[in-house]
Parts: sequence; structure tokens; C-alpha cells
Amino acid sequence: MYNVYVKKQGSYNADLVGEYSNINDAVKYAQELKEKDSTISYTIEETTGHFDSYGEPLTNIVKRG
Repeated sequence: MYNVYVKKQGSYNADLVGEYSNINDAVKYAQELKEKDSTISYTIEETTGHFDSYGEPLTNIVKRG
């Protein structure tokens, strides 16, 4: 599963804006958002299916833009 997070300029936390099973769909969506508003930044994370000791899902960052 790939999660797309968008962080707006001046914002502290990134917002989850989409979940995709295909990396190509996630990248396409993130790039479309970036084209519409160049002030945002995005991060695409892949969930590993494992959890840390606090119960939070472990993720790997796939792409930033």
C-alpha cells in the first residue's frame, strides 16, 4: 500500500490525501497535485505490514517532491 502525504507551506504536519495499491498511480496523483499548487510538497510512503512497539505502522519513503 502506498500513502500520499501533502504538506502545505507554513503547515507543521503533512496530510494524508490518498492510499494506492499501485506506485504509478500514487506518483501520478502526487505530481498532479504539485502541478496545481507548486507551493506544496509531497511524500509517498510504502507500508511494510509491520508495526513498531507503539503499534504504529512501519513505512519506507519511496519518493518526495
